[in-house]
Amino acid sequence: MAQRTVELSSNDVDVLSDIVTKLGGYAKGLLDDLNLGISKSRLAWHIDEVHRNLTRLRESNGGRTLILRPPGLNHSPMLDNMGDTWNYTQTLRFAAGATMISQRYQRFMSAENLRRSMLAKILYKCQTGILDDLVDTHRYSYIEAKDLYHHVLSSMTDPDFEMNAFKNKLTSMMKQEQLGLFDLVTDITASFNEMFVESPHGHELFYQMDVLDERVTLGQALTMFQKEGSLDTNKIRRIASRFYAPSDDLEWYDRVANYVSGGTRYNLIDISFCERHLDLSHINMLLEGWYYYDVVIVYLNNIVHIYQDLKEGIANLSLISLREEEVCDLKTLGGYNPRLTMNDYSSHIRRLAGYASRALEIVTHGYEDETLYYPFITVMMPVVMMADWIGKQDSFIGLYLDELSPALQRVAADVEEIAPEAAEAVV
Repeated sequence: MAQRTVELSSNDVDVLSDIVTKLGGYAKGLLDDLNLGISKSRLAWHIDEVHRNLTRLRESNGGRTLILRPPGLNHSPMLDNMGDTWNYTQTLRFAAGATMISQRYQRFMSAENLRRSMLAKILYKCQTGILDDLVDTHRYSYIEAKDLYHHVLSSMTDPDFEMNAFKNKLTSMMKQEQLGLFDLVTDITASFNEMFVESPHGHELFYQMDVLDERVTLGQALTMFQKEGSLDTNKIRRIASRFYAPSDDLEWYDRVANYVSGGTRYNLIDISFCERHLDLSHINMLLEGWYYYDVVIVYLNNIVHIYQDLKEGIANLSLISLREEEVCDLKTLGGYNPRLTMNDYSSHIRRLAGYASRALEIVTHGYEDETLYYPFITVMMPVVMMADWIGKQDSFIGLYLDELSPALQRVAADVEEIAPEAAEAVV
């Protein structure tokens, strides 16, 4: 069956490209003061590659065009607040981070499959971002949120996807005032499904994707109990304590953080589009290492928004990890002030750096990282996720990376780096 082509609007691609350029420039500046096992020229090469790959999304191929930008949002600053319907610019910032993961896999893809993979990851991130905003901004029960996530995410990889059946069920699940997003959710689902089902290895990775989708469905549904009106963090603790984790030392809130994250899934999307030989003998180590990265990714975002989320009636996971017993005793978030200190923030960041160091050790074991991909992606994680603190609380970004510096330098010392021009030939 011939695969229908899908493309993003030029405005959406421009926003993604602008984000990558600005965040890449900030990351290069960090290397003036920190030794993170990667040179400015190497980091710049990766950023340029990501930017170049994004420009391919702008090339018209006569396919259907998806427009992600909400109506009435007429500007595209890197750190915009919410649009009228969903948090477009924040979600595209996270999507831009997801496209950087393709640096690990692009040498195994044709130009067209690289384009499809990057587009698929952008669409997946936007879909989960929309769902997150739907359940966060309106009163969904645990069961309603669970059913919505399950219906949408399972349909995105369903080899027997049927559009009319999907629409009929989705109509009954979404709140009436949110139906303005119905067409976008439907278009993203259908477009992702077309690409994933027809990808070279999507059928081989269906099980792993399904497992991860079920985890995020359960994890996101449980977040209903982090919110004013249905607050019950003890219930989350009882359930999440039984969530899968690769090590017994992960706390229940760490497990929730992993379940609601998506970094592992973006790796699987990339792998599904690889057509040249890719050694998957280490896939279990990749899944284990990215488990820790996923935990870190969620916390890096949550720590920035602790007080903002609290104001909006949400006890986020960074707050819970810092004030577990206090929050678990609360029946309401109204009037609650955790009185966080600089030491609280610093200790939390150091704990996250410890998890990221563990991730680095696992994912680089036996992997020839000639282009220093893992130092690159590890440095970019806090820059992407903590971008709201750029120019405000930069010291915490620096603290996190400084804690990671020894692990990053060890990775760089263990590989024989190839020159950017040689890497370009490989890619």
